[in-house]
Amino acid sequence: MIRTHFAFLFALSAISSIGLTAAQTAPPGAQTQNTAPASRNRAADPANRGRFELDQFLDGIATQDAASRATAVAAIHTRQQAEARQAKVRSQILALIGAFPERTPLNAKVLGETQAEGFRIRKIIFESQPNFFVTALLYVSDGDAPGGKRGAPGGGSSSPGSKRAAILMTPGHGATGKAGDAPVAATFARNGFIVLSYDPIGQGERLQYPDPAKPGATLARAATGEHGEASLQPMLIGETFAKYEIWDAMRGVDYLESLPEVDPHRIGAVGCSGGGTVTALTSALDTRIAATGTACYITSFDALLPTLGPQDAEQSTPRFISSGLGFPDWVELAAPRAYAVLSTYSDMFPFAGARESVIEARRFYALFDPASAGTPVSNAGPSVPPTPTVPAVNSDTTNHVSPNAKLQWITGPGGHGALQPIMGDIVSFFLRNLQPGADADHPFVPSANGPRAGMALIANIPKDAFQVTTTGQVATSFPGCASVFTLNKKRAARIVPAHRPLIAFAALGTLIRDTTGAAAQPGKTKFAVDVLSAKSGPVAFPSEGNLDLEADLAVPTGAGRHPAVLLVVPNSIHGSDPIARANKTKFDALAAQGNLVLAITPRPSPPGADDMKASVLGPFYLLSLRADLVGRTLVGLRTDDVIRAIDYLSSRADVDPARISAQASGHMGLVLLHAGVLDRRIRHIDVNHVLSSYRSLLDAPLPTGAPEDVIPGVLLHYDIPDLERALKPRLTESDPLQGTNDLSQDSTPLASLTGATP
Repeated sequence: MIRTHFAFLFALSAISSIGLTAAQTAPPGAQTQNTAPASRNRAADPANRGRFELDQFLDGIATQDAASRATAVAAIHTRQQAEARQAKVRSQILALIGAFPERTPLNAKVLGETQAEGFRIRKIIFESQPNFFVTALLYVSDGDAPGGKRGAPGGGSSSPGSKRAAILMTPGHGATGKAGDAPVAATFARNGFIVLSYDPIGQGERLQYPDPAKPGATLARAATGEHGEASLQPMLIGETFAKYEIWDAMRGVDYLESLPEVDPHRIGAVGCSGGGTVTALTSALDTRIAATGTACYITSFDALLPTLGPQDAEQSTPRFISSGLGFPDWVELAAPRAYAVLSTYSDMFPFAGARESVIEARRFYALFDPASAGTPVSNAGPSVPPTPTVPAVNSDTTNHVSPNAKLQWITGPGGHGALQPIMGDIVSFFLRNLQPGADADHPFVPSANGPRAGMALIANIPKDAFQVTTTGQVATSFPGCASVFTLNKKRAARIVPAHRPLIAFAALGTLIRDTTGAAAQPGKTKFAVDVLSAKSGPVAFPSEGNLDLEADLAVPTGAGRHPAVLLVVPNSIHGSDPIARANKTKFDALAAQGNLVLAITPRPSPPGADDMKASVLGPFYLLSLRADLVGRTLVGLRTDDVIRAIDYLSSRADVDPARISAQASGHMGLVLLHAGVLDRRIRHIDVNHVLSSYRSLLDAPLPTGAPEDVIPGVLLHYDIPDLERALKPRLTESDPLQGTNDLSQDSTPLASLTGATP
């Protein structure tokens, strides 16, 4: 039966992406509101202490940046000042996400059409970039009769042949992409809208990393894993995955504008969760979008970071927070265009943060549209009412806000994506702003109760109506088509110098600090007497932000000053895993040779673990996003820890400061290369199994274990060979890895860890 077909689609999707599910519909691996991410739930676990403390440290930086931003926005009192901020913020965002490609022919094709009750579904494919295919469904209402009653099946508000309003619908992070949006797309179509629902990158028919052994499955686990993988290589050249997502959406607007039946001045956009993200970003930058509905995404960083934490590539643009930007900016950039923030009370994207952002955005919008501020309903003046328990509109203020005001906050009960209780209000918002003369107070919404009410609208539609390509995947239907990987590789070839001249030593140090966020200055860290006189055994090594690193010390018994070796390791040398055992062997061998040996695990220490978006991303991906947002990186944080460790060794009375060396492997070896350039006190550096070059990582179709090494924009400034050239007289290096190798720690051969170098 057809119902079974679509139920199967929903089972695959796990989310009706625009929100006809009442259950929690978080992206895979995400947490629901009021449920902390794994690193915070396990804060009491000693193995995760370092991760928890580093999260708090980075969140503290974010809080300071957010406070500075709030002060700047609070100083805006006129429309002229607001427009100046819009121009500044728009310029900042474009610089952070990367340059959009040139507009090229869409080469759009209609590959089929299915008739449903009151509307048709056309299968569409177009190229947002040359040979980069976007699969989509276009919903077109049959009814456009004069005097048609709004809300009646097939009803319309315009005469036959007249141009009509359109909606760009972006799915959330469900596996089925556009198919999961079918009930809501059908609802909008029955309200007279032309709807373009498309597959975002890494979803539906557009997997970037398809599993050749499992058709329709991804090697990156899920949509968020696809996005995380696709984001790594653009970051190396100072760009983002968000650029590709936004551009696809903008080309979707181009397609709608190209249709003779669409009024280009009445195009709206709506999306939930990951689709809400793309909708918010696109509407902020594309002024052709006249009305926006962003669901289950808008919150505040003050509320998000301590609870859910960063979740996805397009939601976590490097340096976004440190550049003085926040969630409200996505809304405020759209002013004075119509905007509805759509929130649920138990969302994993904290409702309290959404209220905070809406309160700020209301003040900003009121400078363009005084009606958005509303009018007081009592002499007490505006205040923040308590959180409702039932569907509500504009519950951020006690003022009366007209339904015709440009900024609306539509809220309702339920978890992430549970928009069915407020679907009528959502449709009304778009009718009011895109269909003048429509009966916006009485929208057509399926009358059935429950989270799948809208499924009745597509009950008789065959499953293949939602599949555009012949194989179900662009990659197999169009062999050799472009992907984010190939497009980024071509982009890198244009903007990254093929041959970089020798970088002066001091200039290289400045570039390292600017790109990694490393801040520690050699010789500046001071230590307590008891720490400097510590004897052999475990040491709580003090780091930035009052964090302690796991460390072990071996002190020779003889008098006088001794050579010292810093051993930089990924986890405690007392662990039971092969790498820990190998490092313990090395530690003991170095100590037996008469060295004072300090083994440290840089932050997070102990390393702990993320809720992994995909195994190929490894356990540090979400942490790297958190650091990137505030202008820091894992490489930079760890480099600072190494410099402080050299401060410690240089300050000990039993160490000869002229004979300090350091050793590391894998990710820690790359950290040591950076630290060696910044700290000349390290007289010799021994590394192995380190990534040979960031440029080689651009050639990896599926980067594995790379997030720890990725530094946003690094290839615009330097590459790993530049570090090696600068260190050459002091460097011993063996068995370098290419970007196509598995870079995860557990892939490091034991032979590379067992040698002992004095």
